[in-house]
Amino acid sequence: MVRAPSTSANLGSGFDVVAVAHDAYFADAYVNVGSGCGVHVKFQGYDPGSDNTVTRAFERLFEILGRCWGVEAAVNNKIPVARGLGSSGATAVAALAAFVREAGVSASPQAIIEAAGLGEAAAAGSPHFDNVAAAALGGAAIVLSTQPLEVSHFFPRLLFAVGVPDVPPLREKTRVMRELLPREVAFRAYVTQLARVSALVIGLATSDYRLVALGMRDDVIEPLRAPYIRGYARVKMYALEAGAHAVTISGAGPSVIALVDDKHSDAVRAAIERAYAEEGIKAEVKIASPTHGALYYAGLSPP
Repeated sequence: MVRAPSTSANLGSGFDVVAVAHDAYFADAYVNVGSGCGVHVKFQGYDPGSDNTVTRAFERLFEILGRCWGVEAAVNNKIPVARGLGSSGATAVAALAAFVREAGVSASPQAIIEAAGLGEAAAAGSPHFDNVAAAALGGAAIVLSTQPLEVSHFFPRLLFAVGVPDVPPLREKTRVMRELLPREVAFRAYVTQLARVSALVIGLATSDYRLVALGMRDDVIEPLRAPYIRGYARVKMYALEAGAHAVTISGAGPSVIALVDDKHSDAVRAAIERAYAEEGIKAEVKIASPTHGALYYAGLSPP
């Protein structure tokens, strides 16, 4: 069995290039490798159907490796689905890492991330590499380039509160949320966002709360998406009042992620729970830390 963690992408200003892996939830994958050619995936719990990220990721990995195997995969996804926590990417990464270990083949981390990222098109309509990079490598992942794919990662010592509302999933949520994105950005906004994402990356690399908090501010994407996330304004206000350093949308939502410290973590968690309750929303709020990725759990990378 190989596990991959839940992830929160974007973290404010780092849209499509930054994600953090945390121990709020995990997806587990079991793989048997046999003769023949083809992939059969069995999902426990939520079943996304035959056209899913795991199957597509395997197809792409086989193309990269230049060979096809007979694979039976069983996926137990404990990450809430359609909540902005990288569940689809985590299942693909866990399954690919389990396959590489069981088959004894040589596949680079980049190959696994590329295959899983392209598999994300099944869930999101287009490839995405931020969530899968974090799920594979652990810690905080930074997508430096997509053509060719290049990723860097750090292991920050930070603490987060992750709020997961129990609301009906928005149909084709990621596609809808991406349709809200601006086609153009004013030059001043571009410069401000560039400064913030710089602070975010440096903060993650150095575990600097002040810089990460600065980088989690976003005046480009968040204002467009926030109105579609029920209760977000109240959750953010209450969390900041309780001592959170920063609050933003996790991925495409509706989950939220707050940067907290040990002193205020319990108060922030309670504040987020109270905000959701006042909105009439059931929610689970977890205190989470950056964690290892699937490659570590598969024994394919050092700690």
